[in-house]
Amino acid sequence: MMHDIRDELPTGFEMEINTPYSLNYLIMIQNIYLNSKNREGERPLFPYVDSSMWGILEGEFEETFTEVWKAAVDKNSQDHMYDHNGVFHLDNELYQKLFYKNEAGAFGYSESEKFFLAWWNGIHGKIAIEAVFDHDRMDKVYRELSQSIKINKRLRIHLIYDKPVLTGRSERSWYSVVPIEDVFIHKKRPELLSNLLNSCKGI
Repeated sequence: MMHDIRDELPTGFEMEINTPYSLNYLIMIQNIYLNSKNREGERPLFPYVDSSMWGILEGEFEETFTEVWKAAVDKNSQDHMYDHNGVFHLDNELYQKLFYKNEAGAFGYSESEKFFLAWWNGIHGKIAIEAVFDHDRMDKVYRELSQSIKINKRLRIHLIYDKPVLTGRSERSWYSVVPIEDVFIHKKRPELLSNLLNSCKGI
């Protein structure tokens, strides 16, 4: 599902909001990895699953994750057709970098893809994230941004279900990756607006 937000006012500025397969899959893998490193944690991240047989990288995982995340963000920012439910087959070499190049890693990548799609394609996954999407809050964000942006361009926003803990900010020119909590937690509004405005300035 894609949401377009535009104002009744005479402005050409638009916002397009999507929930991508690729980046949300990476957030899932990130959380599974972080849970495996924090088994005694009181607040495990979603999803909490036993991935010990998945062949997920050890040691170099975080550096590799940063590399894969940047590549996926670059591809999404440059090509609005890149992301779809077949991306894990068409660009499997990228996402398989997070797994060992052996039988366990091949099994883990296959299992992680099935695990993700079983969740994301159901009413409790992508659809639920889109249902949580608050049009009123994002409309307010749009109105605030449109006070500063007077040109006829479209800002593309990709919503992710949790924070990208292992990476930095992911703004590109006229493209931004936004955790849903940044939309819902009011005290995060100034930072969200600042990051989105930076994207619209063609960083």
